[in-house]
Amino acid sequence: MRNLFFCCGLGLALAAICVSGCTPDNKSASLSALPKASFTVTPLSGATNTYICSAGTQGVFAWYWSSGNGNPSPGTSSDTIHFSQHGNYRIVLTAVGEGGYDTTSQVVSVANDDLGNTLIAGGMLNTASSSSWTFLNTGGTATTFTFGANGLVLSNTGSGANTNGGVYQAIQVQAGVNYKFSAIVQGAGINASWVEFYIGATVPTQGSDYSDNKIYSLNWWAGCAHNAFNGDVVSIGCSGSGPSSGTITFPTSGTYYVVIKAGSAGGNLGSGGVTVTDILLDH
Repeated sequence: MRNLFFCCGLGLALAAICVSGCTPDNKSASLSALPKASFTVTPLSGATNTYICSAGTQGVFAWYWSSGNGNPSPGTSSDTIHFSQHGNYRIVLTAVGEGGYDTTSQVVSVANDDLGNTLIAGGMLNTASSSSWTFLNTGGTATTFTFGANGLVLSNTGSGANTNGGVYQAIQVQAGVNYKFSAIVQGAGINASWVEFYIGATVPTQGSDYSDNKIYSLNWWAGCAHNAFNGDVVSIGCSGSGPSSGTITFPTSGTYYVVIKAGSAGGNLGSGGVTVTDILLDH
């Protein structure tokens, strides 16, 4: 929806320019000069991973910002942007004026994750995070879950493995509040396998499979993760009820359970398995 708004808004702006520039006039007139898109990025003092973007205003009447997710949105000449996860993010500004529009971008390097607003404990999924999670035996042969230095590795052996399993933790949520979910998944490609993320109200039970509210997943049968992948499951996943924005809400307040589940049915999770890191549920 944000992409559509951007295209329509920009198109209408340019259409207005064209109509204005092509209307006959008794006096000499010329189309205004193209605006020059430019902006500065300044860390916000006292706030983690938060930046103030300030754009030039001369000859500009509309500003559209994109902060690394590819979805431009209308704003003002000054915008505040927050990043939950470490990484390199390209901030793109499109400035619209009477003479047309201009686009520029800058890359911001974020050194560390901001875990202060996330409801999920042990979100880095490294060795030190293991105490925040409980292993879930779903019955049958278990998928191997290993908390390591670089994240949680989900693996099984053989070309025709039949495994399943998971890890989980309880969280407390408020009804009607917008939460932002993300989780980084990386692997060489899976075969007849799945990596799934649930947030459900049902209590996980040892010896039983879990199926309450799958929000995002990699699923071989649905057509994703056949080849090497590395990114946010919100963007590269292909199954689940969660929206493409990663924003989710809950119908009731109380205890919910975050479950990461993975397995294979006559396949495998790929060479080296699948690594999951930086799982967040921001509010």
